[in-house]
Amino acid sequence: MKLLMRSFVLLLFSFMAVFPAAFAAEPLSGKTVYVDAGHGGEDSGAVGNGLLEKDVNLEVAKLVDEKLKGEGADTVASRTDDTFLTLEDRVAKASKNASDLLISIHANSAVPEASGTETYFDSTYQAADSERLASNIQERLPDALGTRDRGVKESGFYVIKNSQMPSVLVELGFITNKTDADKLESPEYQEKAAGAIADAVVSYYE
Repeated sequence: MKLLMRSFVLLLFSFMAVFPAAFAAEPLSGKTVYVDAGHGGEDSGAVGNGLLEKDVNLEVAKLVDEKLKGEGADTVASRTDDTFLTLEDRVAKASKNASDLLISIHANSAVPEASGTETYFDSTYQAADSERLASNIQERLPDALGTRDRGVKESGFYVIKNSQMPSVLVELGFITNKTDADKLESPEYQEKAAGAIADAVVSYYE
């Protein structure tokens, strides 16, 4: 019996050495991340270059949700289809689900020449942690998208100002800029954006 047990232990350690990922702890296990796809329903958000912001936001949010689940997180989505939610509804849902983080996903609009990616935080609640999460995202997202890095900024957007957990609002790019819009529409770049955001959340907890 002892010999059999020893052989089993040696076999187990050999397997772990060859396939370490199979035994790695999921980095986000026990964490609840609220993924907010901005706008929806009758609220299209920004419009430009044949795109509606609400659609871009939802596609990227779904991918972020999927990737975070793959890292062991419990996720809560503000919406999973073309549904209208008030800002108050979004904040309440995050709170009701005891979310540890909130990430609100958007696309920007301005004059056609304006371009790039930026991430916002608000200092009303969890200022330091919100800024750290925003910085983690901003360190990765412009590189992933190949967009201009517009930096981390502070602003009192309702959802991040009134949520009591660390919260950020991501502006992926400018829907009114043709180059940015082509990337926002691209499934390849949507995947890259979601990967960068998920990686930033993992880094936040490391």
